[in-house]
Amino acid sequence: MDALRGDSAPLLDVRNLVTQFVTDEGPVRVVNDVSFQINEGETLGLVGESGCGKSVTALSIMGLVPTPPGEIVSGEIYFQGQDLLRISGEDLRGIRGSQIAMVFQEPMTSLNPVLTIERQLAEPLRMHLGMTRGVAKSRACELLEMVGIPDPEDRLKDYPHRMSGGQRQRIMIAMALSCNPKLLIADEPTTALDVTIQAQVLELIMTLS
Repeated sequence: MDALRGDSAPLLDVRNLVTQFVTDEGPVRVVNDVSFQINEGETLGLVGESGCGKSVTALSIMGLVPTPPGEIVSGEIYFQGQDLLRISGEDLRGIRGSQIAMVFQEPMTSLNPVLTIERQLAEPLRMHLGMTRGVAKSRACELLEMVGIPDPEDRLKDYPHRMSGGQRQRIMIAMALSCNPKLLIADEPTTALDVTIQAQVLELIMTLS
């Protein structure tokens, strides 16, 4: 079912999702028959030990499962009534970042080390929202200020390695929220941070969402 459903439909509806990875010993089901729903304005937490499939579930929703060796074997992922597993790659790229965004576990591996913070923040604004270079730069500065980065205009010129771990994670949050997505997925966004910064980042996500 590809058409949009009624207003009463959940924002996200994951049905019987199965995602597996091919290994030398054969296929391994990392996500096995997972189903859940999220309504607009709701917060849902997936809890489980390391390696139980939380991150792969998130990557499956985003359409970012590395193929090969991974593949979504079966199931349905409805976002606003549209099955993300049955739309074109181009349509999915249009949804990803603009309507569904994700904050990854380790920002240093998610941020591009050779691009400035300004370019990485401005690119989705220009691509998804059609902003001009100047408007996108102003919005990028506002986003850094919103997530608590001091001297935001100066920090736009910096590269990720010049930021602390907490600052890099705040930048990832700013990037995720830049296009005002309807769904924000946070994949253990505080894993690499100390306890004090963990609390600050979680409080920031809850405040901004």
